[in-house]
Amino acid sequence: MHFLRMAWLNFKGQRAAFNLEEFLLLETAYPFLTLMFHCVLAGYAYGTTDLTDWVIGNAFLLCTNICVFSLGSSFRAERAYGRIRSIMAGKTSKLEIVLQKGFFSGLVSMGTTFAGFAIGCLVFGISWSNISWGSMLLCFTVAMFAATGFGLVLSVLGLMSHQMHLILNLMEYVLLIFTGSNFPITQLPEAVRVISYVLPLTRSIQAARGVVNGMEWNAVLGLLVSEILVGIAYILLAAGLVKYAERVAIKEGTLELF
Repeated sequence: MHFLRMAWLNFKGQRAAFNLEEFLLLETAYPFLTLMFHCVLAGYAYGTTDLTDWVIGNAFLLCTNICVFSLGSSFRAERAYGRIRSIMAGKTSKLEIVLQKGFFSGLVSMGTTFAGFAIGCLVFGISWSNISWGSMLLCFTVAMFAATGFGLVLSVLGLMSHQMHLILNLMEYVLLIFTGSNFPITQLPEAVRVISYVLPLTRSIQAARGVVNGMEWNAVLGLLVSEILVGIAYILLAAGLVKYAERVAIKEGTLELF
């Protein structure tokens, strides 16, 4: 209950300045326009009117706003607020603090991602007849879990580098390029394809496309299980990096590693 209470207070603090109309536009207008831009661009680039794969891929990328930027900038923001000393010296888990910042925003983001996919289907004339919405929701949920783990790792980098603007913007485009959202991974040079398979979203996007295109459920489930394992690996990596940062802070008498 304490976690939920603190998460809700943080969410209210971030959104208190907006009325309902402003909140809805902030959370929906920019993400949906971004999705439509990439889908229209893909249609012209590939000369096709069947934009199913691009709607799916870019719908998943809508979660990067919260998982990359909101979570990734957590410690940088705390430094600006003057709370970094109390956080590093306190007993509360550092990852718990990051998750508090992203919990309700993540729920909103998942809803935005799901709605973005549905609206994309309407705008680009994609038939709903072959879509299992329960399976798609499962794909989106697993994708959000893996992306959250990725965001936790990025957040810890805020203790190790003062170039978080560069890192976060770079990671946004890494996800755009290497997850297969806008072009097949097979078009990438073989030497860099390995990057795609260590990133979140790659397998979730493949699974969601499989749901729409009639892939066997066992294959879809295998992709989702792999995505969950990727998310767990990122969470464990983030936990290890936080412990390392804490040890260095105690040993060196500093709050950052740069």
